[in-house]
Amino acid sequence: MAKENFEKFKNMLGRISLQTGLGKKGIAAVMILLLGIAALVISEAGENKTGSPDAAETTCIKADSTDYTESLENRLTSIISAMNGVGRVKVMVTIASGSENIYLRDSNSGESRDADGKSNIDRKDEYVIVDDGKGENGIIVRVAEPEIRGVAVVCDGAKNEAVVSQIVEAVTALLDISSARVSVAPMG
Repeated sequence: MAKENFEKFKNMLGRISLQTGLGKKGIAAVMILLLGIAALVISEAGENKTGSPDAAETTCIKADSTDYTESLENRLTSIISAMNGVGRVKVMVTIASGSENIYLRDSNSGESRDADGKSNIDRKDEYVIVDDGKGENGIIVRVAEPEIRGVAVVCDGAKNEAVVSQIVEAVTALLDISSARVSVAPMG
């Protein structure tokens, strides 16, 4: 049976070779390419079965507050260390809470009159829920970033008032917080 299938496969390759004008090497290259694509498809299908998130799940991954603060700290450290006279820098950012998902809501309002003729305004506010095949979920309109509670900057150049002023100005402008929430101290 295997020999019979091999002969059928060999005849099919011969016909393809004649119709396309590709030689044996061209056919072999196409077959290797097709086998490679098949292997990729099979490996991707296997990954989804073993627990890795699929495309629908990866769009819904929420940012962890620790990752958010670390990212801010790294970016602030990069900017502040590039300033003239700052020297070595360490930055710490504290946040009030984690990020917040804002969901799509459907608002209905109407006016009704009671028996006395008084007007009543009724307002109904409901979240829009969709069934994505894995359960019912709300539609996320946007993700509100965490509120920044404060920023501490420790650096070599904090003994110079002009450097401190530049750091405070940069941090308040970048994070849209008041200067009362920014502390700059010399590194010891």
